[in-house]
Amino acid sequence: MTRYNSGRSPNKVAHKLIIMLKQIHFRSAFFTGKIKKTGCFCVLFLIFFLTANASNLHHNTSDDELRNVSADRIWAQTLEGSYFNEFWNYQFYFDNGMKLHIVFSAANFGSLKSPVTGVRASVFYPDGTVHQISREYPLERLVQDKETYTFLLRPDREIYFTGKLPEEHRVVMKTTKDGVSYDIDISFENIERGFMWNDGKFQIKNETVGIVTHIPFADVSGHISVNEKHDKVRGTAYMDHTHQHQTTTHMMDSGYRFIQHEDRDNWNLLYMLIPANSKPIGYKLSNEKGEIELSIVEEFSLVADGKAFGKTFPRIVDITLESSQSIRIARTEDQERFSILSELSWIARRAARTFLGGEVVDFRGEGTLMERSKKPKHGDYNFFFVE
Repeated sequence: MTRYNSGRSPNKVAHKLIIMLKQIHFRSAFFTGKIKKTGCFCVLFLIFFLTANASNLHHNTSDDELRNVSADRIWAQTLEGSYFNEFWNYQFYFDNGMKLHIVFSAANFGSLKSPVTGVRASVFYPDGTVHQISREYPLERLVQDKETYTFLLRPDREIYFTGKLPEEHRVVMKTTKDGVSYDIDISFENIERGFMWNDGKFQIKNETVGIVTHIPFADVSGHISVNEKHDKVRGTAYMDHTHQHQTTTHMMDSGYRFIQHEDRDNWNLLYMLIPANSKPIGYKLSNEKGEIELSIVEEFSLVADGKAFGKTFPRIVDITLESSQSIRIARTEDQERFSILSELSWIARRAARTFLGGEVVDFRGEGTLMERSKKPKHGDYNFFFVE
C-alpha cells in the first residue's frame, strides 16, 4: 500500500499568496504597476518558490510503487504483432442524472480481419433510456498528433480525444448511424494527474498487460445531443487505459471496475482483471481528504450471483488487497448491457466467437463499496465477462 498527500495545486498556492498580499496592502501597488522592481522580483520569486514546493509535495512519496503518469503515456502502446488490443475507457457522471461511457480502441484479431480502431458509446438517461453506438475504422487511418496531443480515429471524422494531461483535455464524438445522430463534446478542467503502479505493467504468465489510470477525477462540462434531444451537462469524469499483445478473450475471464466520485478530495476507484486460471491483477486507488492511496489486488472471491438482462453473473464479490485488507463490491441497480459483437449478424457473430474463443459483454449500473470500519460508498460498477 502506498500513499502520498496530494498537497495544494500550484495555481491554488499562487492564488492564496495573492490573497495574502492583498491583506498586507500590496494590492494597489502590485496591480497598478507602482511597486518597485526589486519588490516585484521578490514577489515573483516567492510565488515561484511556493509553486515549486507545492509541485514537489504533490509528487512526494516514500515508496516508488505509486507513480504519476507522464502525458506521453496516453499514446497507443501496442499496434504491432498478430494480436493486440488497447482501450481508453472514459466514464462520465453528470449532475442532471445522465451518464456517458465512451471507449476508444485499437485491435488486431489476427487472420479474422484487418487491424482496426473503434469507438463505443452509451448515453444513459435518468428515465432508463439508453442509446448505444459503435463505429470501426481501418487502423491506418488513425492519427496520433503528438504536438497537440490528439488521438483522431480518422482525419475525415470528428471522433477524437485531445489535450495534454493533466493541463487540459476534451472528448468529441460527432457521427450518425442507423438514422441516429450523436453530437458529444465534453471539456475537462481541474484534472487530477494520473497514477499507475510501478511502470503500469502487470504479468499474466508470459504476457504483459498495461493498466494506467490517466484521469482519476476531473470536473467536466459540455453538451450531449442525440437526434433532436440536446442536453447541456456538467459533472465528473474518470478514464483508464489498458493494453495487451493478445486478445482479451484468449487471456481473460472477467474484469471489474468501480467508480465513486464524491468531490475532488474524496473518491474511490477499483480496476481489476481476472485472468483465466491465474491470479487477479489490478489495484484500488483512493483519495480520502486529500491523501491518495494505492493498494494492489491480491485475491478475488464470488459471494453471490444475481440475474440481470437474462444473464447470471456476480452480484457480490469480495476482494483482498495487500496487507490482507478486504473490501466488498455489490451491484445494486443494473442499467446497461453491451456486447462487442452485438451488431454482427448471427452467422458472423458465431464465426467471431469461434475464432476469438468468446465475446466480451459489459454490464453497467450502480453499486456499493463496503470497507471495514467505513461507511458504505455508493457509486457505479462496470463488470465485463468473456462469454
